[in-house]
Amino acid sequence: MIQIVNATQVRDTFADIINRVTYGGEEFIIERQGKPVALITQVPETKPVDNTISSNIFLSRISKYGLKKAPIDLAEKHDEYTWDK
Repeated sequence: MIQIVNATQVRDTFADIINRVTYGGEEFIIERQGKPVALITQVPETKPVDNTISSNIFLSRISKYGLKKAPIDLAEKHDEYTWDK
């Protein structure tokens, strides 16, 4: 059920509202001067990103360059390196 609260109530009870959203699944519409201006709701759960595909693309990309010794941070900062032969 969506609760309607004004901005002053939110300011005064913000921690309580966040807990009610987090643990109770409640939603709040915030009004200012009687007009709705914001909605506080839970962020939907997301699945972790599967890095397998991007890792495979990255490894196939660097294999073309025949690197004998790659920089330690190459995997983390691969977009910062130039890929020109």
